[in-house]
Amino acid sequence: MRHYSLAQIEALAAIARLGSFQAAAAHINVTQPTISLRIRDLEEALGKTFFERDGRSAKLNADGVVATQYAEQLLRLLDEMETRLRTNDPLQGTLRVGSSETIAIAVLPQIISFFGERYPRVKIELTVSNSYVLSEELATNKLDVAFLADPGYPPHIHIEPLATAPVAWMGSRTASIQISIAQPETLADITILCMPKTSPLHEMMLDWWAKEGGGEPTSSTCNSLAMLARLVSGGVGIGVLPTCILRDEIQKGLVVSYKQRTPFAPLHICAAYPKATRSEGIAALVSIARSVMLESRCFMPLDSEITT
Repeated sequence: MRHYSLAQIEALAAIARLGSFQAAAAHINVTQPTISLRIRDLEEALGKTFFERDGRSAKLNADGVVATQYAEQLLRLLDEMETRLRTNDPLQGTLRVGSSETIAIAVLPQIISFFGERYPRVKIELTVSNSYVLSEELATNKLDVAFLADPGYPPHIHIEPLATAPVAWMGSRTASIQISIAQPETLADITILCMPKTSPLHEMMLDWWAKEGGGEPTSSTCNSLAMLARLVSGGVGIGVLPTCILRDEIQKGLVVSYKQRTPFAPLHICAAYPKATRSEGIAALVSIARSVMLESRCFMPLDSEITT
């Protein structure tokens, strides 16, 4: 159990900022003995002394510098909490954003950059993971908003469609892979790389393989979509990937997508957030994300709306 108070933390920060116990007391509107008592109690609780006193001035020692850094950080977080709860909007606080790797690789830097230019006082806490993990973090209130691929429809979460991402069998042009069309029989002797079973892309590949009459494919997995893309572009094997993450390589002719008798359905890219927490900040971020995706031309407009 902690034996120190917010009043003691505020006293420490005020003395460090104003340079004396007397100035801090006047600022907080208490007596100087009260400030001295608060600091003494805080020092006893933490087992350290924080000041070297010289007449009326108070100079922080090494432990005092460390304690003040934490005190100021704590007070900033408390200010953010008050603003967030009072206004129900994170435009002056922290916005916890999640993103699937597909969006992160293709367009997330532009989204975050444009949002930062418009709302410079917002701090972004970014989590990049697969859509299943992000859905769980939304459901447990660990994220404010997430950009997902085919997230499903978890309870209490609003799903806002943004765009679609084409998916294809892809491989390096420099690799010695000679196939005219991707199908189980032509891929049987080729190294297949894919995401683990926790990824929508893995399920997509398995469903396609079964429908094409190929049974169970033999494949190697990688839990990083960015690394998987590098392995494919490097000629290690072929994989089922969103074309947007290898847009530059496709344009340069370094990577090719193979024809298929049955094309993959595109990934549906959505913004997801708890229904009760939509705010101006979330709305602005979602709007920016939609514009960036469509202007990038590596995502496609929605063919149909998804409703929840």
